Amino acid sequence: MKKLKIFQLTIIVLFIIFIFFFFRPVNYSKEYNVNDVKIVESYNKEKDYYYFTLTHNDVTLDYLYESNYKHERSFIEKIDILEDGENFCIIPSGKTIEFIPLCYDNGEIIYYQQVNSNLKEKIPEKYLETRTELNDTYEDIHIYNRDYTYLLWNYNGFYYINEDNEKEINLFNQELYNITLVAYTSDYLLIADYDNEYTFNKFYRIALKNGNLKEYELDRDIYFDSYFPGYEKNKLYIVDNKEEVMYEFNAKNGKLDKINAKMLNDNEWEKVGIKTLINQNKVFTYQTNYNYSLKDGNLFLNYQDKDILMLIDTDVTDIIRIKDNVIFYLKTDTVYAFEQLKGSIRLLTNFEWNFNYKNMIYID
Repeated sequence: MKKLKIFQLTIIVLFIIFIFFFFRPVNYSKEYNVNDVKIVESYNKEKDYYYFTLTHNDVTLDYLYESNYKHERSFIEKIDILEDGENFCIIPSGKTIEFIPLCYDNGEIIYYQQVNSNLKEKIPEKYLETRTELNDTYEDIHIYNRDYTYLLWNYNGFYYINEDNEKEINLFNQELYNITLVAYTSDYLLIADYDNEYTFNKFYRIALKNGNLKEYELDRDIYFDSYFPGYEKNKLYIVDNKEEVMYEFNAKNGKLDKINAKMLNDNEWEKVGIKTLINQNKVFTYQTNYNYSLKDGNLFLNYQDKDILMLIDTDVTDIIRIKDNVIFYLKTDTVYAFEQLKGSIRLLTNFEWNFNYKNMIYID
């Protein structure tokens, strides 16, 4: 009887060990072919993503999909190839992972929404469905989408717009055409007190969730010759160039502390000299698998440290904000949001942004 129990316990332990090793995340890479397309599939367990390169007609396209680990392999089971002369789109499909069309048009890799009309006609409708837009207007701002929170500078305060509300938040006694000391934290937007001239000793705090306004008096003066390198959670970091000092401001309780200079790089803190911050205007970097860049009005996406660029949109005026994997950007007078699986979505239009847009648009 005792031997039987030992045997049963051994089986259970071995089974648990088997399950642990079978399902534990592991880095891997494998090659295979589908419909004459060469595929290299890999998983990065440190950053939780699957990465695919697909080579067709000597052109290599790539695709990154964030996901927890799955014990399957060879996720791509079928590939449809759409062609228009030398231009083409390949559409992978298979188990578990959601794919999008990957396209090559006019000599460059391009997001499928932007391909030429002949090629676009061949893409299945489910990828090109027209999204329903709102037709709201508030203070000459046309609102097409309320999935996000908008804080829009109106020269002495903000218009606050979210899913079901809009209001005006008045801050200053004078009109200001360029405010630079404005910054996000996780839950708030912080604005220095621009009613002062050379220094400020007060922050205005606007809650992103509901637009509620709070004022925090500081226990010292900070020069306007300062900049905000970034934030961590609800702590904002301030570099006073004139006083050569770095501060940490807690947006939750209004506490301001002088600290040793440091930088947040990919979610890791690093010590740095205060002179380096002042001379180089260094800013925090946040860990992401998606890198966006703007070059001569062209907006590109590349994955992690990969060097393959995908053209997202053209005639782009400015990048407004990158949060997680979503980029908010401006084209002439219209704001768009882009993320890989949804493409570009129109959010807002304001004629004023044809002439003045710097430090005027904040989105969360």
